[in-house]
Amino acid sequence: MPKTFKGRYLAFILPAVLAWMAALPAVMDAQDNAPQMSPVLSSPQEPKGQDPRVDKQQNPTIKIVSKLVVTPVTVIDRDGQFVYGLTQRDFQIFDNGVAQRLESFESEGRPVALVVVVQTSRSVEGLLEQVRPLGSVFSSLVVGPQGQVAVVTFSDRVHVAQDFSGDSDQLTAVLRRMVPDGDGSRLNDAMMRAVALLERRPETERRVIVAFSSGFDSGSESNSKEVIRRATGSEVTVYGLGFSPVESLLTRNRELSGPGPIDANLGRPTPPGMPPTPSTATSVYDAPIPIVDILTAAGEVVRSTIFSNLLEYYSGYTGGIYTKHWKKKTVEDQVSRIASEIHSQYELAYVPDTLSEEGFHKIVVKVNGPGWKVRARAGYFYQAPTAPASAPAAATSHAPK
Repeated sequence: MPKTFKGRYLAFILPAVLAWMAALPAVMDAQDNAPQMSPVLSSPQEPKGQDPRVDKQQNPTIKIVSKLVVTPVTVIDRDGQFVYGLTQRDFQIFDNGVAQRLESFESEGRPVALVVVVQTSRSVEGLLEQVRPLGSVFSSLVVGPQGQVAVVTFSDRVHVAQDFSGDSDQLTAVLRRMVPDGDGSRLNDAMMRAVALLERRPETERRVIVAFSSGFDSGSESNSKEVIRRATGSEVTVYGLGFSPVESLLTRNRELSGPGPIDANLGRPTPPGMPPTPSTATSVYDAPIPIVDILTAAGEVVRSTIFSNLLEYYSGYTGGIYTKHWKKKTVEDQVSRIASEIHSQYELAYVPDTLSEEGFHKIVVKVNGPGWKVRARAGYFYQAPTAPASAPAAATSHAPK
C-alpha cells in the first residue's frame, strides 16, 4: 500500500474507532435497562398462524388405542387327539381373509375364570343329580389352584348361585344344593348373565362357560344374536353339555321353539300386530349372524344352519364344543375332556388391519401338520367407536370381546 494512501486511511479510521470505544459503555448500559422481550421462535412443527406460546392443553394429543384380538386355538390330529409342542411358525391367522401378523403366541395357559350354567327346570330334574357331584372336578381339573368359578342357575328366572370364588368346598356345596324350580328355560338370559360376570374379570384370565341345558329357550328377554355378539366380543368360550332326558321332551321343546333356535325365540319382540315369524324377526334384528364352518369335537366340519339347539350354536361360534348325549357314568369324563382341551390350547393374538370394515370379522386359523385340524372362535363383531361431541376425533379401543 503507498505510504501516502496508508497515512490518509489511518487519519480517517482512527478517530472513528476511538469515538465508538468511548460510547460503548453507554450503549451496554442502555441495553441492560431496556424491558426484556421473550423471543418468538419459528418452528416447522407449529401450524402456520398459530402462536406456539399457546397452552398445549388447548390442543390435546389424540391417542389411538389398537384393538387386540385374542383367540384360543385347539389343534387335533386325525385320531382326535390334542397336538402339543407347536410354535408360532406353525400357525397362520386370517381376519376377513387377510393374513395377520401375530403380536403374541402363548402355549402356557392363563388362569381360568369359569361360569357353570345349569338349567334347573322340573323337566330336567332327573339329570340334576348328575351335575351335583361335579364341584371337585371343576375345581381341580378345569380351573386349578389359580382359577375361580361362579355358578348361574336358570328356569323361570336367572339366579347367580355363587359369585367367583376359588373355594372348592363352597362350589361343591352350591352344586349339591341345586333343586328343580319352575318350568321355564331362560337360557339366553342365563348366558348373557354369565358373560356379564366374566366381563368383570381381569383380561389376563381365560373366560369360559360350561353350560348344562336342553339347549332350548323360552321366555328370555335376550335373543340368540345378542348372546353371540356379546360372547364373541368378550372372548368367551362356551362348552355345552345337552340335557336329553327323553325324545318326547326334545320334540315338545322343538315345537315350542318354532322353526329353529337361530331363527326364532319366544322372548323376542316383534312389531305390533305381527306374528313372531322368522321373517318378521329378521326385519327387527337386521344385523346378520353369518354362516361359518365349525369344527366339532370329533373333527367334523359342519355348517351353523344344521345346529340342533342353542348350546351347539354358541359352542360352535365361540370355539368350544357341544356334547349332545351323555350318561351318568360319562358326564365326569366329558367335563374332564373339556378341562384337557382348555389346558391344551394355544393362544394367538393380533392387531387386525381390517378395522375399516365394520360388522362380523371372520377368523380363520391354519396350521401346518399332516391332517391336523384347528378349532378356534368363528370371529367377532366390530363397530367403530363414536367420538364424543366435544372430541376432535375418534379413538379406537379394545373389545367382541
